[in-house]
Amino acid sequence: MNIQAAQDIFFEEALEQCAVLETLLLELNEHPGDDEAMNAMFRAAHTIKGSAGLFALKDVVTFAHIMESVLDRLRKHELPSSPDLIDLLLQSNDRLRDILACCQLPLNTSGQAYASHTELVSRLEYYTGHASASAATATTSPGNTQMSSGIWHIFLCYQPDFFRMGFDPSTLIIYLGGLGEVTRVFTEVNQPGSLITFDPTTCCMRHELTLKTDADESGIRAAFEFITDECEVHILPPNSTLHPFEELAAHLGDAKAHLQRWAKLGLLPAAPQSMIEPAAAVTSPKPAPSHKNKPSSATATDNQTLDTSPAQQKRRTDSGRFIRIEAAKLDALINRVGELVISAAGSRMYAKNTGDSDMIQAAEVLSELVESIRDDALNLRMVPISEIFNRFPRMVHDVSQRIGKEIELELVGAETEIDKSMVEKLTDPLMHIVRNAIDHGFEDAATRTANGKKARGLLRLKAYHDTGSLVVDISDDGRGMDKARILAKAQLYGLIPEDHHLSDPEIFNLIFLPGFSTADQVSDLSGRGVGMDVVRRNIDALRGDIEILTTPGQGSTLRIRLPLTLAIIDGFHVEVENCSLVLPLGMMSECMDMPTDNVSTETRQVNLRGEWIPYINLRELFGFAPSSKPEYVILIQFGQATAGIIVDRLVGDIQAVIKPLGNLFRSLRGISGSTIMGNGRLALILDVPQLIQLALKRETRLVNQRGQKLTRISPAQQGIHPSRPE
Repeated sequence: MNIQAAQDIFFEEALEQCAVLETLLLELNEHPGDDEAMNAMFRAAHTIKGSAGLFALKDVVTFAHIMESVLDRLRKHELPSSPDLIDLLLQSNDRLRDILACCQLPLNTSGQAYASHTELVSRLEYYTGHASASAATATTSPGNTQMSSGIWHIFLCYQPDFFRMGFDPSTLIIYLGGLGEVTRVFTEVNQPGSLITFDPTTCCMRHELTLKTDADESGIRAAFEFITDECEVHILPPNSTLHPFEELAAHLGDAKAHLQRWAKLGLLPAAPQSMIEPAAAVTSPKPAPSHKNKPSSATATDNQTLDTSPAQQKRRTDSGRFIRIEAAKLDALINRVGELVISAAGSRMYAKNTGDSDMIQAAEVLSELVESIRDDALNLRMVPISEIFNRFPRMVHDVSQRIGKEIELELVGAETEIDKSMVEKLTDPLMHIVRNAIDHGFEDAATRTANGKKARGLLRLKAYHDTGSLVVDISDDGRGMDKARILAKAQLYGLIPEDHHLSDPEIFNLIFLPGFSTADQVSDLSGRGVGMDVVRRNIDALRGDIEILTTPGQGSTLRIRLPLTLAIIDGFHVEVENCSLVLPLGMMSECMDMPTDNVSTETRQVNLRGEWIPYINLRELFGFAPSSKPEYVILIQFGQATAGIIVDRLVGDIQAVIKPLGNLFRSLRGISGSTIMGNGRLALILDVPQLIQLALKRETRLVNQRGQKLTRISPAQQGIHPSRPE
C-alpha cells in the first residue's frame, strides 16, 4: 500500500473517531461521571494523535494533544464534567475536523486552520494545567529538546506478528521524539537459524531507548497505547533504584549482559565495579518472553499478550471482519448484477420456449444462483440507519440550547438497515423535520409544566421495516398541529380559496406547499417557508411517501415510508392490453378473479369477504377501452391502507432491475420506474403508494357525490398529497 492510500485510510478513520468522540461527549453531558465514556473519549483523541504522528501531521498532533490532555484530566476526575467544558470539547472536536479537512487539501492549510483558533486553544490550555500545557507547547515544535534532565529507560519487546499487523518500529521512535529527545537507541536482533527458515514478515527484534523528557509515565505509556496488543513495554523512570533494573534484566534473560551494558552507560545507580566491565556482544538474545513470568507492575505493561488473552484474540478476529471499499466499485458491481439478472431472465424464457426439460432445469438453477448473488450484492449496499441518526444528538443539543428549550432525543431502531444510496438523500429531509419540530412543535418549559407535562420535551426518531418498506417516524410530545391556524395561514397566503373545503389530512399536508409557514417571526431555524416543500420533493425522489399524524396538545408524528432498495426488487409481472407492468411483490397480499357481483362501479369499490375496498382499473387509468374478457384483482397494501388493482393477465414473479424514467416522464402518475424483461421488452413499474392514494381519493369523491356516508376511512388517507393534480 502506498503512502497516499494509507493517508486516505487515516483521514477516514480519524473522522470516524471524531464522530465517536462527539457521541461520547453528548452521552457524558446526559450522564456526568461515566468513567467508561471518559476513558473511551481519551482513547479516541489519543488514536487520532498517534496515527497523525505517523504521517508527520504536526498540526493535528498539536491540537489533538491539547484535547487529549484535557480529556486525561477529565478521566482522572481532576476536572468536573461541566456543561461548559463539554461545549468547549464539542467545539474543539469540530475544529479538529476542520484541521483534518485542511490536511487533505492539495495545498495543506492545516497550520492556518490551527492558528485561526488561538482563542480556542487558549481556553483548552486553561483546563490542561501547567504540566500538560507545557507538554502541549513542546509538541508544537517537533524535535524540541528543551526538556528537563530526566532520562527514562524504555524497553520494547515486539511480538512476532508486529510487522504483519502493519506496524513499523521506526515510527514509534519518531513519535517519541515529539515528547522530548531520544538520546539513545539500542537494537537487539534474534538472528534466524538459516535462510531456509527465515521469514521476513516475522519480527525478531527488540528496542532499548533512553528518552529525555519532562512528561510523566502515563504520558509516555500513552504513546504505546495503540500497540499494547503487539508489543511488551517496560518503562523505568529517572533516578530509579538498582532493584527495578535487576528485576527487568532477570525478566528479559541474560541478566548479566544487560546489567553490564546499562552500568557502562551510567544508567545504574551505585553499580558494582564488576558490572562496568565491557559486556560481550549480544548476538542471539532470547525471543520475546511471554507474560507468564511477568515482573512487578512498575516495570511491565498491564496488558496480556495475544497468545494468553481470549479477549485480545477476539479483538484481533473482529478487526479482520470488515474491509473498506470504494462506493463507485460497489455501484459498478450492482450494475453488473442487474445486467446478469436481465440475462438470466432471458435464458429462462428461452428455455421455456424450447420445451427442453434439461435446459429448463439448467435455467432454473442459474436463476436461483443469480437471485442469491443479487441478494448478497444488495446486502453489501445496506448500512445501519445509525449513519443518519448519529448526526442528530449534536444538532438537537446545539439547537435546543440556542432557543432555550430542554429536549431529550431518543433513537429507536438505529440498527435498521437502509440502502447506502439513500443515506445522504434522507439526511436533509430528516434534518428539516427535526429542526421544525424543535422550533414549532415544543412549548417552552413553563407552558409544558402548566399543561401537566414534563418540562423536558421528548423527540423520538424510530426506524423499522414494514410490508417491504423502510419506515422512519419523527415524533414529538409537543403542542401538536393547529388545524385552524394552518388553514388560516394558507388562505392568507392565497394558497387555497376561502370557500374551499378540505379534509383534516389535506389541511395538515398544506405545510408541504412551497412558501408556507406558520411562524410569526423569521429566525435562523425557520419561518421563511423553505424546507418542508423540499422535504416532500426529496421523499418523492426516493419513491417514498410522507404522512402526518397529530393530536392537539399531545404531539405530532411525521411518518416517512421508503422502498428498501433503489436498485433491484422482487416483482410480479402483469399485463394490461399489450403492456407489461410490474408490481413490487412485497406490497401484494393476494390475487383473485374479479368478482362479477358485489362490485360498485359508481363508487369504484369491490366487496371482498365482507369488506368494501376501493380499486383502480388500469385499463381505465391508461385510457384503454373496456375489456369483455375476465379480469383479475390484485390486493396491494401500503402501511395500513389496502386497495385493489384490476389487470387483464397475471404472468408471474420477476426480478426487476429498476431503471429511472427520464425528466419528460417525471410527473407521470402511478409509475415509479421501468425495467427490461427477459425478452428485451420494456415494462413499467407501478407506484403502489400513489395508486392507493388515488384509489382512496376517488372513492371518497364518488361516495360524496352520491350523498352516501363513507364509514371506512383508511389511516393512509393522511398521506394524500393535496398539491398533486387529480
